[in-house]
Amino acid sequence: MKNIFRSLFLLVLTAIFLSSCSGMQIASSYKSDDFETLRNKKMLVIARTPMEDVRKAYELDLVSKLKAKGVNAVASHVAFPDLKRIDNKTAERITEVIAMFRKEGFDILTLTSLKDVQELDVMRREGGYNSFDEFYGNKYITLVAYYDDVTAPPRLGPKEMDEQITYTTETTYVLEAVTYNLSLEEEKRLLSVSTAEITNPDTGKGVRKAFAKIVANELK
Repeated sequence: MKNIFRSLFLLVLTAIFLSSCSGMQIASSYKSDDFETLRNKKMLVIARTPMEDVRKAYELDLVSKLKAKGVNAVASHVAFPDLKRIDNKTAERITEVIAMFRKEGFDILTLTSLKDVQELDVMRREGGYNSFDEFYGNKYITLVAYYDDVTAPPRLGPKEMDEQITYTTETTYVLEAVTYNLSLEEEKRLLSVSTAEITNPDTGKGVRKAFAKIVANELK
């Protein structure tokens, strides 16, 4: 029985440790005065990346999270299979593309992209002297308590342990989601901008899932 409990404890401890190896947070967030609920509007989701398989994966993950929150979202590779990157970004070309989106009923457009990848070397120091509490004991933490006790025994020096220094690299992915309302005037179209930082994800899939969750929560 003890072995079973020990195994379960180690399993839970391992899961907690692995989950703490990665983190996600909102780095910045903006919403315009024209932002309102998107549940009654049709949204087109576009992931900006030259890699088609990555684009599809990001779009589908975000669409899934948005639909779970009641948003009528559609991936661009599903709605427009032949949609290509706009290289000739003239005002006329952009107007044509927006007109094409709106013709299919899309008033809301969300663009996602990977903005940056940051790497940071982190030094961790382990070992050395034991804690101050272990050195002096709870009774002698304060000078008053120590010197008021005439029977206080001499204290031994702190136990010295081998010090170990390890270096690790933390990788942070900076992703951005920008949402527009195509039915508004050009100067009012920008609804929101969300920038997320995801540190040390286990896999590329982990980045996608975490980012989709963050963006969906911001657009609810």
